[in-house]
Amino acid sequence: MTVEGSLISTVGFLLGKLGQQANGQFADRLAPLGLRPRHCAVLELLAGEPRAQLELAKAVGVTASVVVDMLDELEKLGAVRRVRDTTDRRRQLIELTPTGQDLRRQTLSLARQNDEELLSAIDPAEVAALRQILGRIAAATGLVGK
Repeated sequence: MTVEGSLISTVGFLLGKLGQQANGQFADRLAPLGLRPRHCAVLELLAGEPRAQLELAKAVGVTASVVVDMLDELEKLGAVRRVRDTTDRRRQLIELTPTGQDLRRQTLSLARQNDEELLSAIDPAEVAALRQILGRIAAATGLVGK
C-alpha cells in the first residue's frame, strides 16, 4: 500500500498528529511556568478585558466546571483574580493580573519558539504560505474570525 492510498496521507490525520506533537512540545516548554496549553487560551482571552466565567467557558469550549478548575490553577499562580461585576453584583468577572500579563507574554515567546522548531524544515516563504492557508481554513471553519 502506498502512503498516498492510506489514512496517514490525509490532511486531517497529518494535522492531527502534528498538532499532538506541537502541543506536547509546547506543554514541555510551559511546564516550568506552572502552565499547561489549556491555560494559554484563558490568558489570551483575558488580555483585552475582564470576562465572566461562563463567557470564558464558552469561548474556550469547555464546561463551566472545567473553566473553574483552570481559573483556580491560574489564581494560585497569581495570574488572574476574580472581581465582582460593578453592573451586576451577582456575577464575577475574571481579570488578568500584572503577573498574568507577564505569563501571557512568556507563553507567546514560547509558542513562537515552538513554531520555529516545528517549521524548521521549510523555508520562510513556505512558512508564510502555510500560515495564510491555515488562517483561511480556520476562518472558513469558524475557528477564528474572518
